[in-house]
Amino acid sequence: MTAKLAEDRQTYHGNDSESPYKAMKMKDGVKTKGQLVNELEELRQRETRMETSETERKKLEEELSIVYDALSSSVSGVIITNLEGRIKYVNPAFLKIFRYREKTEILGKNAVNLFQTEEVKFITDVKAIIDETRGETEEFIAQHKDGTKFPVEVSSSNVTDNIGNIVGRMASFIDLTERKQAKKAIQKSKKQIRVLSSRLFEAEEEERKRIARDLHDIIGSSLTAIKYSLEKQIDNMAKSPVPERTSLEQVVSMVQNTIKETKRIYRSLRPPVLDDLGILATINWSCREFQEVYSGIRIEKSLEIEEDKVPKPLKIVIYKLLLETLNNIVKHSGANLVRLSLRKTEGNLELSVKDNGHGFNLKEILSRESHASGLGLASMKERVEVFGGSFEIWTSKGKGTTILVSWPCN
Repeated sequence: MTAKLAEDRQTYHGNDSESPYKAMKMKDGVKTKGQLVNELEELRQRETRMETSETERKKLEEELSIVYDALSSSVSGVIITNLEGRIKYVNPAFLKIFRYREKTEILGKNAVNLFQTEEVKFITDVKAIIDETRGETEEFIAQHKDGTKFPVEVSSSNVTDNIGNIVGRMASFIDLTERKQAKKAIQKSKKQIRVLSSRLFEAEEEERKRIARDLHDIIGSSLTAIKYSLEKQIDNMAKSPVPERTSLEQVVSMVQNTIKETKRIYRSLRPPVLDDLGILATINWSCREFQEVYSGIRIEKSLEIEEDKVPKPLKIVIYKLLLETLNNIVKHSGANLVRLSLRKTEGNLELSVKDNGHGFNLKEILSRESHASGLGLASMKERVEVFGGSFEIWTSKGKGTTILVSWPCN
C-alpha cells in the first residue's frame, strides 16, 4: 500500500491534470490553483471592461449634456418624435413659438397636429414632412395651441442610432410671422414710394406741359408778331438804302431761328401732338422727324395696340424712353436699322427697341454710369420702375442691342 501511495504521488507531481487528489478535491468543491488563476484573470478583464464602460458612459453623458444645452438655448423650436410621429422631446423655444406653457401639454401627441387641417390633407404623417423638407427648409402654416394660424419655416431630419437604424425624427421650427410682417411693411413702403414718385413725376410733367404751352402761346406768338412787323417795315422801306434793308433782313432771319429753336424746346419738353392725338401718333411723328434728320437709319415700326389701351401716365414715359433710346442709337450704335414695337401681351404693355449696331459691354457702361457718364440707362430704368415696370437690356459687341420695357396692364 505504501508503494501504491508513492506511485500516486509520483503520478500527481508528474501530471497534475491526472492527479487522483485533484479529482477527490473537485468532488469536495475545492478549486484548484489553475482555476483560481483563470477566475482572477477573468475578474481583471471584467474590471477593465467596466472601467472602459464607465469612461465611455461619462463621455456620452458629457456629449448629451452639450447637445441638451444647445437644444435648450436654441432660438429655433425643436421637437424629436418616434417613428409613429409621437412627440418625445420639445425645447423651450418650441413651447414659446407654439404658445404652450408646459411640456406635458404636447408630449405624446402626434406632430401632425402642429399643422393646419388643410396642410395635413397633403402631409399625413411626420415621415411625409421629413421627406418634404429633408436637406432644405420649407414653409408651412402651423397652428398655436389656441388654433390660430401662423407661418413657420421647417427643417427636418431622421434620428438614427449608433448603427444607423432610424429610430425617430427631428424637426426645427422658425416663426416667420415677424419676417412676413416686415416684408409686407417693406412692400407697402416701396409701393408708397412708387406712388409718391409717380405723383412727383406727373407734377413735373404738368409743369413741363405748362412751360411748353407758355413757350408756344406767348414767346412763339410774340416772336411771330415781331417777324411780321419787321417784314412789313422792310416792304415799306423798299426804296431805302441797301445797308439798312439788309440789316432788317438779318433781324428777320434771327427771329426765324429763334422761333425754330423755341419750337424745338417745347417739343422736347412735351410735344403738342401727344396731348392732341395720343402716343401712337406721337411715335409716328417722332420717327418721321428722326428719319428726316438721320436718313441713313431706317425704322421699322410695329404698333399692335389701340390708343385707349395705353394708360395716360405711361404715354409721356414711353415717348421719353423712345427719344432717349433713339439718341443713344445715333451717338453710340452705328446702326442702320431699328425695329420698334409697342404691343399689349397677356397682362403687360411692352415696348421693344432693337438695333443692328455694334453693341457694347454692358458691365463696363453701367460702371461708367456710376461715375456720372454713360448712356443714361440707370435713369431710364428708374423712370420705368417708378410706374411699376421692368427694364431689361441685352447687348454684346458686334451683335446689336435690344431694350425691352414692360408694365403690368389690366
